[in-house]
Amino acid sequence: MADLSVSYLGLKLKNPIIAASSGLTASEKGVKRAIDAGAGAVVLKSLFEEQLRAELRPAGDSPFAHPEAEAYLAGMGMNEGSDDYLSLVESARKDGRAAVIASVNCTGSDFWVDFAKRIESAGADALELNMGYLSVDTAETAKAIEDTLVTLTGEVAKAVRLPVAVKLGVGYTSPGNLAHRLAKAGAKSAVLFNRFYRMDVDLDAMSLSAGPTRSSPEQYHESLRWIALLEGRTGLELCASGGVYDGATALKLIAAGASAVQICSAMYAKGYEVLGTILDEMKTWMDSRKVGSLTELKGRLARRNSDNPELYGRLHYVRALTGQG
Repeated sequence: MADLSVSYLGLKLKNPIIAASSGLTASEKGVKRAIDAGAGAVVLKSLFEEQLRAELRPAGDSPFAHPEAEAYLAGMGMNEGSDDYLSLVESARKDGRAAVIASVNCTGSDFWVDFAKRIESAGADALELNMGYLSVDTAETAKAIEDTLVTLTGEVAKAVRLPVAVKLGVGYTSPGNLAHRLAKAGAKSAVLFNRFYRMDVDLDAMSLSAGPTRSSPEQYHESLRWIALLEGRTGLELCASGGVYDGATALKLIAAGASAVQICSAMYAKGYEVLGTILDEMKTWMDSRKVGSLTELKGRLARRNSDNPELYGRLHYVRALTGQG
């Protein structure tokens, strides 16, 4: 029988399948269902910076980065979120069958250092910084944005003993350089990639509307590319996220160099039970190929282990465009 155990963020996981941060991991019941289905770890639903700001500062005390978001959350009664969140960490951790990774969705705040310490005290096994930053200021430079992410990561990493993962969006000019900087700041892992809110337009109402909220099975390719390019070259472990619906895709990402694989949209589409299905598919493939453990597979198709590293750059692109791919 294939051994699916892995090490991620210094944690020994029974398998690499992680239930990603979402509404499905926002309650003790949801966490239990993910673990019952086979998850090796669970990332709790993110606590948003706006929730913590609204809770810890009185209205009008200082200009907020996202006042509309804070007002919206406060109106929903969500500005008491931190105590509830810490209670969720404590209750999830008591289960004991899977690692519990707390998640905060932030762009930069003095509050996060103190809150990270409270998360650590509540018993979380690790902390994921969900860097959901969208720049709308045309004067803001790429360097300024990356400096903010690196500074925040460094401050949190220094404040806690928890291993820190950083979940990044796909839009950075040089993900490898940013990963290097995050590693130096104290991060242990990069999760590739974050899926940001997508916008659409309702022409009849002439108003904004929500775009697709879930990834499709074709969307793992960008994560695959960058994991294969960066594995073993940045000082960070790499965790895959986006478009993973089956065991074959999970195995591809591990072969590219991922230490673990996060699942979200597939759970929404097929239920928590899809985690067990993915694990069974992985075991079946490994047993049929006599692959004894994921250690044998991990990184075999990463660029640094290839005799033809040029295949990971422009060569396939040129071949495709010239009809020879």
